[in-house]
Amino acid sequence: MSESDYSTVDDLPEYPANNPVSMVEEFVINQDWNSERSNEYELWAEVPSQWGNQRLWVVYHEETGFLQFNCYLNLKIPARQFLSAVHTITLMNERVWLGHFEIWSEEQVPVFRVVLPLRKTELQESQLDDVMSAMQDETDRFFPAIQWVVWGGKTPEEAIAAAIVETEGEA
Repeated sequence: MSESDYSTVDDLPEYPANNPVSMVEEFVINQDWNSERSNEYELWAEVPSQWGNQRLWVVYHEETGFLQFNCYLNLKIPARQFLSAVHTITLMNERVWLGHFEIWSEEQVPVFRVVLPLRKTELQESQLDDVMSAMQDETDRFFPAIQWVVWGGKTPEEAIAAAIVETEGEA
């Protein structure tokens, strides 16, 4: 639902002040990313990256206090490349400090996931900055590795070696 679906400002939903999804929504709005609040505990956003747009789904589970970030990469994995992609993701995860990659089985797409435990505490702006930076940095760094394996015929080891090369300067 968007703001235009409400007849007055008084009709807009009120979300609890300590709901961390509201802080994520504010971050997303400040980035000028397209987003939609599914309900008080879920947010979808379109995140631009160096390899095209990605879908971000943020969900808060109030009972456990867990805030989950799922960033779906814009790359479908064909069945014939599934095992190679899994091996590549295993090698990628060895190099990730915050969060992890996995393959979302429902859609067969790579996902970068971070879960923050927030029980009895509130989301800090610095935590949100760290998660969003890690998400963008890691997906930008490793998207080509998965793509090289899935569509470029590279082995997982070749793709990871190419993805972790640090470049100096700009061309």
